[in-house]
Amino acid sequence: MAESSGIGSTSNFGGPATDSLKGRVALVTGGSRGIGRAISLELARNGAAVAVNFVSNVAKAEEVAADIRAMGGECLLAQGDVSKKEDARRVVNQTLEAWKRIDILVNNAGITRDRSLRKMTDEEWEATISVNLNGTYYCTTAVMPAMIAQKYGRIINIASIVGQAGSFGQANYAASKGGIIAFTKCLALELARDNITANVIAPGYTATEMVEAMPAEVLEKICAKIPLRRLAKPEEIAKAVLFLARDADYITGAELNVNGGLLMS
Repeated sequence: MAESSGIGSTSNFGGPATDSLKGRVALVTGGSRGIGRAISLELARNGAAVAVNFVSNVAKAEEVAADIRAMGGECLLAQGDVSKKEDARRVVNQTLEAWKRIDILVNNAGITRDRSLRKMTDEEWEATISVNLNGTYYCTTAVMPAMIAQKYGRIINIASIVGQAGSFGQANYAASKGGIIAFTKCLALELARDNITANVIAPGYTATEMVEAMPAEVLEKICAKIPLRRLAKPEEIAKAVLFLARDADYITGAELNVNGGLLMS
């Protein structure tokens, strides 16, 4: 693969710490690995107190917490499976108990169970919908009362280019991410009166552990189709989240595509 693919790169994309989100509280679901980890660090780097949700990998979660605290930030580890409504609501309540508010919700938690429809099992369909779409619903509805009461909120949902264009062998994933896009538009309409915005980020192929595990020849073909000829860095997705959380007061119901030009419309 060409060197420009960005796979395995370790550039300090985040830049220097600022206090532009000082006083704000963020909850990032699936916040200990991949794109979620980059989002957690970027929001903390800019002054937000961050609740990092994770399911089972305590070591990875503690690494993120240590990185946040090393930069002088505040961090809470909130363990729970957001596909379970009780867990999702407990994670939200844990964050509210710690900081009495939630200003930014990033619904990032997601899984894949790729298989063609001919071979897909009911369990693979249900697991993907449960984490990706139901988890987004559970966390959002749990955080809404606090955001409405404080008349402020930024809800940022992580979808995917697959939810916009489809992908062979990913009907369950595409349905969940397409559902997130439609769900977000409804949120934007319903919550605007309370100064709460709701937006979607749709990443393209990103250099995470999951993507990097793909065969090299497959990655070559993917990058050849991307106008910028490389995968996204997780930090580049995180920068888009920061923009919507900090600077996008008059943007709601929007899809922000971060895909290197792979999908142009």
